[in-house]
Amino acid sequence: MSDKFFFEFNFRDSNDSNELSPLVIMLHGYGSNEDDLFSFANHMPVNYKIISLRAPYSLPYGGYSWYDINMNENMNIKIDIDQAKSSISKIEDFVKNKLPQKYSFNREKICLIGFSQGTVLSYALSLNNPALFKNVIALSGMINMELIAKNDKDYPNLNYFCSHGIQDQVIPVNYSRESVDWLKSKSINHVYKEYDMAHSVSQENFFDLLEWMKFNIK
Repeated sequence: MSDKFFFEFNFRDSNDSNELSPLVIMLHGYGSNEDDLFSFANHMPVNYKIISLRAPYSLPYGGYSWYDINMNENMNIKIDIDQAKSSISKIEDFVKNKLPQKYSFNREKICLIGFSQGTVLSYALSLNNPALFKNVIALSGMINMELIAKNDKDYPNLNYFCSHGIQDQVIPVNYSRESVDWLKSKSINHVYKEYDMAHSVSQENFFDLLEWMKFNIK
């Protein structure tokens, strides 16, 4: 795609030319690219439009990120908040203004699928724009409250599938558990599942998210 679209991406069209289709937007993890989650597309319902975005910041060996990750002086992980907010803003503009110029889709039926760093962004996009990003599949990630606009409202229309591996050493499972506790505190409708896996998506995890999509993204 040209620069005016902000992103390089992979796209699979819907088989339904008569109606506005649901749109699935995939956000990959740190060091990966748009090909990663797009490998799921062949197993998803044919009436979905599916787009997998490439993050804007390049890394060595052909990888990309939505924001930089570094260690501070205390050896704690520190993320580049400005880069993360910039990526969020670009995705919002892309979906609201750029993508409709090229593809038609049902704005009421958008589903974000994020993995790891892509999950961090998916949560932020949805919680900051609940009218647009109602559905989220959050894989092996967490909510970063620095990216969430401060408010006291509940989110009655949101619907999430959240999952994590209990053997995850990249983002330990307790981060996901804490995020799910926060979802509960806000009365956000969600399913949460844990799997005996590392920082990945197991076959069981994938089958469960497909089943969730079948009933929630129609």
